[in-house]
Amino acid sequence: MHPSGGFQSLMDKYLTNSITAKEKELLFAMIRSRQHMPVLEKAVDEALEIPMEIPEDMALREEIFAYVQAHRQPVKQIRYWQRYAAAAAVLLLIATGAYYWWPPHSPSPRPVATYISTAKPGANKAILTLADGSNVTLDSAGNRQLQQGATSVRQQGSQLVYNVQGSSPGLSYNVLRTPRGGQFQVTLPDGTKAWLNAASSIRYPTAFTGKERKIEITGEVYLEVSPFNTGTAEAMPFVVVSAHQRVTVLGTQFNINAYEDEGTTSTTLVAGKIKVAAQNSNAGIILAPDQQAVVAHNSALVSIPVKQVETSKVIAWKNGYFDFEEESLAVVLRLLSRWYNVDFEADPAMLHLKFSAVIARSSQISEVLSLLSATGAVTFREEGNKIKVY
Repeated sequence: MHPSGGFQSLMDKYLTNSITAKEKELLFAMIRSRQHMPVLEKAVDEALEIPMEIPEDMALREEIFAYVQAHRQPVKQIRYWQRYAAAAAVLLLIATGAYYWWPPHSPSPRPVATYISTAKPGANKAILTLADGSNVTLDSAGNRQLQQGATSVRQQGSQLVYNVQGSSPGLSYNVLRTPRGGQFQVTLPDGTKAWLNAASSIRYPTAFTGKERKIEITGEVYLEVSPFNTGTAEAMPFVVVSAHQRVTVLGTQFNINAYEDEGTTSTTLVAGKIKVAAQNSNAGIILAPDQQAVVAHNSALVSIPVKQVETSKVIAWKNGYFDFEEESLAVVLRLLSRWYNVDFEADPAMLHLKFSAVIARSSQISEVLSLLSATGAVTFREEGNKIKVY
């Protein structure tokens, strides 16, 4: 047994980045022994008071600290050790910018491999296909203006902004696509804002006319729909069509995850009200904030399942991080594959393993895989153009 004074001393060294490798090993052995939990919790509660020179680091710590505090509520039914392990991970965040839970009674961590992959985190990049079929490559450095009929299109860094300047003689469409490892933003002609996740697309007219504002999407898109009035008393409804469903909305904020390889299309309402219906079906359901509708891709639906969710987790990608709780390894690998543009190969028997984590999307893939390996449940090795999971 180690005296509490020694534990506090090691904790102080860890927080001031003056700890040696051997002392860090001892500190984490003491944490796993569960003998100093009150001291550990006090250190976590005081962690935000440590001066930080970089404002972004402070903002990150505040965000994660709030997240952990929320998960301390009894309703979450987190086991005693999980609770304190989550708190301990906040301290690790100070150095790594990523958070994870140690599973209860987890085995000693496996050795973490050295990753030589050159894969980088995703960035702001996309391809805009204009009405005449020509393509424009977009990235964060772009600053240009294009003309599409009576609509001007302005690229301002990582986003496009459409501005309708007059009436168009005919309807024309643009398509914005992000590759794996890309993301982008667009303000549509009606003022609606859309955020595209990696490997996603949105097809939209250069000016909205007629009785509805309809767009088509693939992949994952977050939308903040603008109320839009055509000059009459009745606004035009906003309609989002994906391969397996149709969403109708009047001024709201919501997220649609329509990746084909997920097997379902999930629509999550953040604010407002939307109607979700399966494709080729007139029946639908109305969602309230914090509800999620799930449409299975390969089943004949009698009704669309609805569940309560934490919207902050669903739209975490838009805010710059991954946030998953008790998520299967299969889903985690798909998320990482899209963002880092890498391919994984895993034993199917491992894909059911569950992980909980909050990880900054700006993290290098080596950091992310090291954190997952540290749970002791998996390890990774790069072989050729794939990362194998053991």
